[in-house]
Amino acid sequence: MSDTWLQLLRDPDPWTPPRPLPGPVTTKRLIVRRYERDDGPALFASVSAERASLLPWMAWAYTDHKHEADSVYFVERARRAALEPGCNEFPMAIFDRGSGAMVGGTGLMRIRRELREAEIGYWIGGSHRGRGLATEAAGGLLSSALRKSREGGWGLRRVVVYVATANRPSIQVCQRLGLRLEMRTKQERYLGAVGSHPPRGYYDMLGYAVLASEWDFDKHRAQPGIAWDALQP
Repeated sequence: MSDTWLQLLRDPDPWTPPRPLPGPVTTKRLIVRRYERDDGPALFASVSAERASLLPWMAWAYTDHKHEADSVYFVERARRAALEPGCNEFPMAIFDRGSGAMVGGTGLMRIRRELREAEIGYWIGGSHRGRGLATEAAGGLLSSALRKSREGGWGLRRVVVYVATANRPSIQVCQRLGLRLEMRTKQERYLGAVGSHPPRGYYDMLGYAVLASEWDFDKHRAQPGIAWDALQP
């Protein structure tokens, strides 16, 4: 017996990071880009100012970035990792175009090269919410992620987003972008006590996705008509 058959489950043309890596994504109000060398202090300031508003879903905000040196280290580690051929995680920052302030974060995570697929996540500081910034940033990043690498994009075939059923703001971002709800999982993940937030225990998740062939690159959202309404929560 051999594992040769496993090759049949992989795209014969697996994803590889385009070189050079795609540059910043510019939207009407925002700039979304990979972290650069001097971003550590700005990241620390942003997380420190917004820490309470990021909990409980961004649990890392409770344990990480407690000191400026932590954020400097995070940025440098991400910056160096992005240069490695085997990198499958590309965290990014979201900046206000007008003020230059860091207002949140996003990125391409857990890339599955054999399927040309990536996951995205996003966060916006509490003082910047209610203006559609998460939707705008995610839409811009999705356009870059799904655009062919020869056209300056990341060259991915499919992007997924996983959100807790109780995280309504994040669900609304997926809905505004027209992403297809593909799954609902029962008690899939666990969350303990986060600061003053009591333990949630096991909780349900939703999975949204879109293919490059379903994306409107001019409107930065999915083409209409791709939803599976039967799965709506």
